[in-house]
Amino acid sequence: MNISSINYFNIQTDGPLAPARQVTTSGNPVEPAASYGAPEPEGDDGDIGTYDSFGNLAPISGSFVTSRPNGFEIYMPVRPGFSSNNLALAITDPAAEPFSSGKTKTEIAEAARKAIDSRYAQMSGNGQPFGYNSHEGEDWYSALGDLDRRALNAMRTDTTGLFSKEEKDMAASIMANQQGLAMGLYAGPIRLAETFVSDPSNHIAVGKAGALWLDKVSYEEKTTSIEWMEQRAATQRLYEHGAEHAGVEPEDLSSGFSFVDMLLQAYKDLEQLGEGYDLKDVPAYRKALELFANYAPAKQQAASTLYL
Repeated sequence: MNISSINYFNIQTDGPLAPARQVTTSGNPVEPAASYGAPEPEGDDGDIGTYDSFGNLAPISGSFVTSRPNGFEIYMPVRPGFSSNNLALAITDPAAEPFSSGKTKTEIAEAARKAIDSRYAQMSGNGQPFGYNSHEGEDWYSALGDLDRRALNAMRTDTTGLFSKEEKDMAASIMANQQGLAMGLYAGPIRLAETFVSDPSNHIAVGKAGALWLDKVSYEEKTTSIEWMEQRAATQRLYEHGAEHAGVEPEDLSSGFSFVDMLLQAYKDLEQLGEGYDLKDVPAYRKALELFANYAPAKQQAASTLYL
């Protein structure tokens, strides 16, 4: 019996939970974590971008800062002259907003569009346009390197057409890698895997780290990202399962969200069904999706400054 809806790290159960997956990357950073191997976009990569009425590339917004390195940026390689510090910052502080501070969700998406386009232009200006299939995802991190976690979520969940499918897949991949590194699951270039010291088989530590880290992400992500709901429930269940097998009393890691609690119950119910079943067979799973769908619109209306 597999918990098959876990999008990032395929946290699974087969009787007791299988060992947590160690994620390594080669080529596009998403390949081991999920099936985001989108084909190279058609046309010249250098044409990607947003232009004003005079045919000029929209300038990058100056209303953000580049954070100091925290050591994790080495797992997000970039071209010379580019930085992934803001992306790496989320691994140790997912609530940090060096890019998004003071902006509504709509403003974040618009600023992200300008920032990414300016990075595309910088690459083209250096004689080597953006390449979707760049080695170790270097161009992904170079293009999105100014963004913080909240901006990545605004990009991934945008429904206005500001971003292509490939760009949204890039954001989802990077968010997955941020979570993996925060949990102690390696996500980065294969050549650097030995520099990352962790024990992915320690489900208590990995699960608890994941749940507490996910609790720190933006409120927007918690209420607009179904992936957050799935990951939050999965990491808590991983922790609880590890504690049960170790014979220790698990801490209460409740998230405070009813849809997470219901999905956690669905995982437990699925474990009791045995082989041949998946989440769609569990009533609690359908109820969790319903709670999430009903929760987000209500909160969006009540918190318009976040969801303009």
